Amino acid sequence: HAFDQGTAEGKILYQVIQMDLGQRGIQVETLEMFPAYKRQKSYLLAGILIDDISNYALLYNVHAIKKNGELHRGMDGFCQEKNMVQVPLTVLSEWERIECVDHEIFIVENPSVFALICGEKSCMCMNGQPRLASILVLDLLAKSNVKIYYSGDLDPEGLLIAQKLRQYYRGNFVYWHMKLEDYRKGISQEYISDKRKKILERIKDEELLPVANLMKEYGVASYQENILDKFKEVGR
Repeated sequence: HAFDQGTAEGKILYQVIQMDLGQRGIQVETLEMFPAYKRQKSYLLAGILIDDISNYALLYNVHAIKKNGELHRGMDGFCQEKNMVQVPLTVLSEWERIECVDHEIFIVENPSVFALICGEKSCMCMNGQPRLASILVLDLLAKSNVKIYYSGDLDPEGLLIAQKLRQYYRGNFVYWHMKLEDYRKGISQEYISDKRKKILERIKDEELLPVANLMKEYGVASYQENILDKFKEVGR
């Protein structure tokens, strides 16, 4: 609990880390879209890995290059075996970049969809709100100019996450199965509360606005697991 932001110890420790990074000429940007990013990244740059095991990225068919220029043999082995793997923050921090099949990766929010699309392409599962590990993966992908195809749940939170990720990624980012036809086909019986509807007011992306507006009208969420058949052929 010494790392907790709400404790006196946590505040003092964070101030010391900020002073240390400043003396080393290291600046960590503040991201409005991911409020906890600066704090978590600061700890990481100071050599402190919080939740270094439980904070992980779920990847499939990707190759990693370590900071010493060598290929990560473990990831190479998982690629050869066609196995998915949870990569913890402590391992991701040793990588310089990530390379993908055909220089593209398919990223989904839902674990069930992820399991379905794992085949010949490179894939990743965000599994809800992006963790620091997932954000670091985006940084590593950008270094290799990897094109991202992203698909999230079509509810207020899912649209907001998609918008944030596209704003953050320093490369080609394409929405995948997030159009009006996908919303209509995956529609559920879950009604969206007035509080959640207010989240839709934050959607400004022109490609997501049609779905956001229809969602306001219908007042229900739409989920990826309801359109699994659309994900069977990855790349379409």
